[in-house]
Amino acid sequence: MKTRKPYIYAVLITVLLSACAPIQDPDPTPTQALLPTALPITEPTGDSPTTTDPMPGEVSGPEVVQLGDLTMEVYERIKIRPTDSYDFVTTFGPSSEILKTRRPLRDVMHRPFSPPPLNGQQLKAVRQEIDGEVIITVSLGDEEVLSVNVGVGTPLNNLHGLWVISEDWYVEVAHTTLSTVPDTPIDIRGEVFKNGISLNKQYGYEETFGFQPLDDKPFFFFLKDGEIGINYAGEDSMLGFDHISHYACCSAGIFNPRAYLNMVTFFASKGLRNYYIELGLFSDFNLEMLDLSGAGLTIEAFELQDGSWPDEEHIQSRPTGSLPGWVMKRHETERKDLVQYQAAPLFQGKFLTAATNIDTLTDAKVEVRLDDEIILSVPAGDLTHSAGMDPVFGVWVHGEHWYMEMAHVAYETDGNIFKGITLGEIFRSGDSLSQLFGYDETFGFQILAGEPFYFFKKDGEFGLNYAEEEVMLGFDEIAHHYCCGFGVYNPAHYEDMVAFFASKDGVRYYVEAGGFE
Repeated sequence: MKTRKPYIYAVLITVLLSACAPIQDPDPTPTQALLPTALPITEPTGDSPTTTDPMPGEVSGPEVVQLGDLTMEVYERIKIRPTDSYDFVTTFGPSSEILKTRRPLRDVMHRPFSPPPLNGQQLKAVRQEIDGEVIITVSLGDEEVLSVNVGVGTPLNNLHGLWVISEDWYVEVAHTTLSTVPDTPIDIRGEVFKNGISLNKQYGYEETFGFQPLDDKPFFFFLKDGEIGINYAGEDSMLGFDHISHYACCSAGIFNPRAYLNMVTFFASKGLRNYYIELGLFSDFNLEMLDLSGAGLTIEAFELQDGSWPDEEHIQSRPTGSLPGWVMKRHETERKDLVQYQAAPLFQGKFLTAATNIDTLTDAKVEVRLDDEIILSVPAGDLTHSAGMDPVFGVWVHGEHWYMEMAHVAYETDGNIFKGITLGEIFRSGDSLSQLFGYDETFGFQILAGEPFYFFKKDGEFGLNYAEEEVMLGFDEIAHHYCCGFGVYNPAHYEDMVAFFASKDGVRYYVEAGGFE
């Protein structure tokens, strides 16, 4: 066995790479006793995928089928094999047009090997090959909870993911056996386990595959009686297809199905017809996104759905809870890198600092120094009722220039109540950017992805300036310079992006701007 194994691998690799043929499902081999648990079954409310050719010149849209809480959109594919770059053509049009829709949902791919701890224990799996056969061993903490013999060792992957959802853990494996059919050198069959129990055996499936959480509920495909179905949140739905390529070795098939945070996309077939399908909780995530991109930045605004910005003073807690979870997950990696601020950066070999001179509290001044030399002095206003607010927001150095951001402070009175009013101003090497470019106000400075970035207000409308290029945003308010609530952190500055809340005509938005890939 040991002397023949390299030869077998060489043959398998050669056949796989040259043919990349659809993989057939073998007869299932029982691994556990069947548990007689019945599942509810939902029949599609639409017709099965169409088998009618479009008329010459006709472009047909997707067929929409409701499967419980899930919406399925079916596009019939013209018989051109999808490329490695995921390009394909349907009777609706090219993939480039289809993939423009729901683009934010496509920003967050599902990660199958990052389960959170379960009751403080980490879920792990190890693949071992013993005498030519592969054993998958799953552990929860230090305890072994599952061991599965998945068959002969091949170049194909046998372990496809680990998940924890609520109080349950899941693992997906692929059983591999050598085939006697020349065009299909390996038979492969998927099996999903829940808390160590095979779902194939528990519910009489021939195969289960493509597991993923959808909106934090379990989702997977299954094969039963020669037909493909899905199970979502414990409920079966039949799709009407007889084949969904999976566990493929190369080309676009290696990503089929393709799992996202709140949707799944895949290629399927029925008879001689081929389809591209998008399936997800679309009715719950029909959130309109405003694309305000410009100046080399991607700028996207999402309307807050439930009026959760309840007051005009902007002092309530942050309202992102009114947004679907996928919005905040799209760029969560970028939000881990907060801007690192230096209180005294070096400029031309000297320390750059800014401080407020309050020798006269009613006529405070902001002074910028290089070492001990004052190079700029600007009136800050009356700080008598400032409640400890510092008019200085920072100093920065970029290239040949230094920058300083401050706020001019004034007050309105209503009886014995004092309301602070601020006006932001940013200086570049001693020159006011507000005066240079005719802005009413400048604020929110940072070095974003290596270039100067700041907000401005002009003629009652807010915009941003990035790398000396302007973008008008159309908002009439961007909360800033507030003393408490989420206004303290608005805008929120990160190394490669900025996030902020804004409003227009009373409608509130959450906005992200950055150089996203």
